[in-house]
Amino acid sequence: MTNWLHTLLYPPRCPGCGRPVKRHGTWCSLCFQSVWHPRIIDGSRRNNLDGCYALTDYRGCIRRVLQQIKYERKFQYEAACLYLLSRFPWMRDIQLDIAVPVPLSLIRLQKRGYNQSEFIFRSWAETFTVWSDALQRRRATQSQWTLSRPERAKNVADGFSVKYGVRIQGKSILLVDDIYTTGATMESCAHALKKKGVARVTGLVIASGAR
Repeated sequence: MTNWLHTLLYPPRCPGCGRPVKRHGTWCSLCFQSVWHPRIIDGSRRNNLDGCYALTDYRGCIRRVLQQIKYERKFQYEAACLYLLSRFPWMRDIQLDIAVPVPLSLIRLQKRGYNQSEFIFRSWAETFTVWSDALQRRRATQSQWTLSRPERAKNVADGFSVKYGVRIQGKSILLVDDIYTTGATMESCAHALKKKGVARVTGLVIASGAR
């Protein structure tokens, strides 16, 4: 379907409120201002993770958009995430050689059919760096949202490893995920990467409830 015909049949609307907008994926000014909060998350610099950036607050319309991508296969919201990523203000400040997504377990990947982090970030990341599925889950873990902060850290502790044959020694990694809550998952991923000689691991997420 050509772009003009697609636009005619499916007029672009704000992913937050449904108001008409100029292009698919564009947020209206009110919805954008309600969620846009780019920052380095307080407390995200840890033993292995060298800080994590978040673009928005995990609430309201952005929470709904991410949940619909993750659980309801609403792939039309990819453009809405790319709109936010294109406005990430510190891209030039990040040292990176490779972008790596937080992986799903094999069971969850087979059930869902896709990794939402790859779906959201890959096309954007490949415009300026190398994409690599360098990480794998060593074991299935319980869904983090059901757990307390200490339980989350225990749940993912030593839960990731670098895939056999992947060469990442001395590299700077951009570790991407959809949501940052306590940071336990990203810290565990960063630990696995640092064990294999990675020089730096910087996180980037679409949304976080942490300040």
